[in-house]
Amino acid sequence: MSNLMAGLFLLAVSVPALCQQVTVVTEDFPPYNYEEDGTAKGVSSEVVQAVLDEIDMEAVFHFYPWVRAYRIALNKKDHLIYSIARIPEREDMFHWVGAIAPYNTSLYKLKSRKDIEINSLDDAKPYTIGSSRADVITSYLEDKGGFDLDIVTRDSQNLHRLLLGRVDLIAYDEASLVYKVQQEGLDITLYERVFRLEDLSDDLYMAFGKTSDISLVKKFQDGLRSIKDKGIFDKIRQKYFLQ
Repeated sequence: MSNLMAGLFLLAVSVPALCQQVTVVTEDFPPYNYEEDGTAKGVSSEVVQAVLDEIDMEAVFHFYPWVRAYRIALNKKDHLIYSIARIPEREDMFHWVGAIAPYNTSLYKLKSRKDIEINSLDDAKPYTIGSSRADVITSYLEDKGGFDLDIVTRDSQNLHRLLLGRVDLIAYDEASLVYKVQQEGLDITLYERVFRLEDLSDDLYMAFGKTSDISLVKKFQDGLRSIKDKGIFDKIRQKYFLQ
């Protein structure tokens, strides 16, 4: 009888372990992460999936507006978020798994606006800049101070608002701008990059909120390190021409 009970106990504790699952939250942010036919796509999504495969764990992906995804990851235990910028004001708010993709940010204008010339960040202060709520770019410019920010919920709105003359400049990630312009059915030749924000040109990360189980965080850190050591990480980046 004791052997039977021991066997049942081992079965009971091992089944949940085999079915361990994590909840992943992110936003529509191509080419890093986006949803297509119910599947998470993009360079960052592929890295996250490769880590999940490496540590033999399943996940449920949820795509939300960034503000909601950020709030969920911040307040709910064991919720993974990506692609998130690692900036000083966020440093102590998350457990950082690791870098998953490069990220460059610039200010853009309409090519027809010959009157706008930006050689330094201060040169942008006289102009209205379109940005999105809870975005790292918005936080950065707010902290700097002196900028006229017109903030919306979705960054894709600013592509249209720039064309309509409602803003003079938009702050955008370089890799996603071309993809997003095409997705919105707009003409990429109408936009022109005028200034790169070097302080915001670094890497994007995956992270867990501070209430998350530290053993789960470590498991993901080990998985990410493993796919980098095996060359899987570099192969994914090369597919998207992100060197």
